[in-house]
Amino acid sequence: MDWPAPLTVREISVELRCTEDEVRGLIRDGELRTVACGIRPGLVPRHEFDAYVRRLEHRRRDSHRSSTTP
Repeated sequence: MDWPAPLTVREISVELRCTEDEVRGLIRDGELRTVACGIRPGLVPRHEFDAYVRRLEHRRRDSHRSSTTP
């Protein structure tokens, strides 16, 4: 089975509804990992992006749960 094609910074920004600079910040902070592709890495494997989205949803659920706890 082949891996899906890696995503560009632009494609991720569209999926996350944020700016390309914010996506680059996620990469700098280690939230998203890129594949090596020359001098400026900018491709994120689909499985890395999916894992980030799962972590983000988990954090949102936890913060919502803690904000509703008396």
